Amino acid sequence: MPTPYPAPAAAPPAGATPGIAAATLPAAPIAPPSAAAPPSEALGAAVIDWRWLAAGALVLTSLAGGWLVWRQRKPKVLRLAPPVAAPKEAEPPAPPRIDISLDIPGASRSLMTFTLRYRITLANRSERAVNDLALAVQLTTARQGQSNAAPLAAARSIARVERIGPHQSRSVTGEVQLPFAEIAPVIQGRIRLFIPLLHVTVEGEGQQRLVRSFVIGTPGMAEGRVQPLRMDILPGSLPDLRARAIEAPLPA
Repeated sequence: MPTPYPAPAAAPPAGATPGIAAATLPAAPIAPPSAAAPPSEALGAAVIDWRWLAAGALVLTSLAGGWLVWRQRKPKVLRLAPPVAAPKEAEPPAPPRIDISLDIPGASRSLMTFTLRYRITLANRSERAVNDLALAVQLTTARQGQSNAAPLAAARSIARVERIGPHQSRSVTGEVQLPFAEIAPVIQGRIRLFIPLLHVTVEGEGQQRLVRSFVIGTPGMAEGRVQPLRMDILPGSLPDLRARAIEAPLPA
């Protein structure tokens, strides 16, 4: 409630002396200063509503929380390690290389058969030993217009070689016969000839079947070539014979 102020004093009567009247009148009591009135909105004072600030802070907090949740749910790119190379399987060792050579120490003929003495040499050209080799031979004659492949079913086993070390060789000797009734002659003019063929077969542990064929005859004019034998030679020992390796087709 506003503090009452004293009523103003009455005006002095007319004709009175102003100075005397002022001296004779008591001074009016002075009211104590009252508390200042709070500022009014009408005067333009700034008023802050903290409820709006709290609401804005809540909205920002919600947005930040949603962003964090989105980052956590976002699928991560998996960085796959390069595939580990599978260990290579050990390759099976290559089959050993075996060379076959043939020498003819002698030959003969009788009325019924042709006999051939041979020396077969097996040379191991590989870096490892070969074991348990089986050796077989067959004596035939060349036929015109026919395949001269070795008929393996009729090959005759002659020896077994237990072992040949790396870069070593073994020789096998023997003889084989061919009845004249099985000889197919080759006619040249009035001369009947025959061409002996010796087929050598080698089989063994870790070794594919190996077949080599050789043509037998007397030394020819050209180096390395041989001449056919005559059918009308007399029984007995034959002259010096040679063997030459040929590329005979293998049987199916």
